[in-house]
Amino acid sequence: MDGTQQQITQHRVRIGRADVRVFEDGATLAAGAASMIASFIRREVTKARAAGGRLVSVAMAGGSTPVATYRHLATMDIPWSGVCAWVGDERYVPLDDEDSNGAMIGRSLLDGTGARFLQVPWADDRSAPDAAALYEAELLASMGGDARGPRPDLILAGMGGDGHTLSLFPGSDALDITDRWYIATEVSAAQPWRLTATYPLAYRAAAVYVLVSGESKAPALAEVLQPTGDHPLPARRLMEGGAPVSWLVDRAAAAGLDLP
Repeated sequence: MDGTQQQITQHRVRIGRADVRVFEDGATLAAGAASMIASFIRREVTKARAAGGRLVSVAMAGGSTPVATYRHLATMDIPWSGVCAWVGDERYVPLDDEDSNGAMIGRSLLDGTGARFLQVPWADDRSAPDAAALYEAELLASMGGDARGPRPDLILAGMGGDGHTLSLFPGSDALDITDRWYIATEVSAAQPWRLTATYPLAYRAAAVYVLVSGESKAPALAEVLQPTGDHPLPARRLMEGGAPVSWLVDRAAAAGLDLP
């Protein structure tokens, strides 16, 4: 059944600037997120086609919570031919690597849909910073914008247990980038290079949806939405720009929140 035909129960609250939607469990979250994403894409593709036919720009997220959402989206009637999809962040690995977000997104949803899907330009003789610069240029050419820069339509993101989002990790130099839209950043010795959208690009989006599930994320989500410290976690900083941010979470992830 198309997710838009289901009655999906959610508890919606405002916590400061945050629009928070709490779903009963991970399965309900995945269905509810898919319904919201599908509605957004349908609406924006209709508007874009009426205005001249530009493609609607959607950043796709990696991770286990988005995978469940993508499985729902794959069953739904969505005008993918009107979409230009791209990866909000990516490990700098070959496109067929099991750790590639782009490969996962293609397999679980986009392959065969007719969407334009921009993959990170990996090459074994190309450095991660060079690949990020090429990808940034491709993104700029693919999406609408104005005198202040590009305007993504929708950015889908997740959040890690340490409060990172996209590949913007606590303590990373990437948190302070203000003059680039997409960059390469060193993360760890095990998998040193990732490519990621920066805050300036996220702040320009028409909408940002952050999907968070599981009790392991509860402490970080509580600190992001109801901070107690002086140094905001990276995910909280998504709300420092002009983009409206919706937090789509399950009850387990929301366990540490003081909900009205």
